[in-house]
Amino acid sequence: MKKIIPIAVSVLMIGLLACEPEEVAFDPAADVFVITKTVETENEVDTVYGLALHAFANKPMQSVDVTGDDDETYDLESFEGYPYDFYYQTPDNQFASEMPSGGSYSFDIVAQSGETSMLSDNLSDDVIYPTDTIKYEFDDTQDKMKLTWTEIEDADYLIVKMFEEDDDQVFQSSSLLGDKEEYTISASGSGWASGFQPADGTTYIVQIDAFKYESGQSGVNLQAKSISVDPVIWGE
Repeated sequence: MKKIIPIAVSVLMIGLLACEPEEVAFDPAADVFVITKTVETENEVDTVYGLALHAFANKPMQSVDVTGDDDETYDLESFEGYPYDFYYQTPDNQFASEMPSGGSYSFDIVAQSGETSMLSDNLSDDVIYPTDTIKYEFDDTQDKMKLTWTEIEDADYLIVKMFEEDDDQVFQSSSLLGDKEEYTISASGSGWASGFQPADGTTYIVQIDAFKYESGQSGVNLQAKSISVDPVIWGE
């Protein structure tokens, strides 16, 4: 099954992509932010940290290389093959108990047209944390599931996703207010992958992605993201 392309933070670039005349100058943007999630080890729940690097532009990009203040280098890749959007995220097995290195991250960006740009963005230690256990109730008569959770403090917006156990994404909500504490997923509602129908008795993975903007920013400048994950059984 084809995965749903997650909502990227480059939503403000959509208007720029309607046309791409040759006279328009290459105008990329860059963002670095911290990701937090929890892992369970020996009956204890620990918070672990990762890094996200994101570049997006009004013209197709050829490559994006990033260097941190600690001289660590990162090679971003086009997101789902989309050349206007390049992304890197710490692999799941490399999330760590310590924060990523803070400071300035330098983005060396090359467009497919040959134009280049050098940008930088700063990473601070301001983070948001995942919510407590996600609870759910299923309504058999209306074939829908109500999710509830503890408010994610300081989140500016949320996105609810659902995955099959093989990691194929099958559902994604629209952007929700950051202080929201519940959401209902209906089998007949919008947000599902094309042609997908949830099956009774099947275990799915619900994921709540929470985002916080950099101070005084909105739209494309993120400071932090948290990932909250729990299994649910559709129909129970």
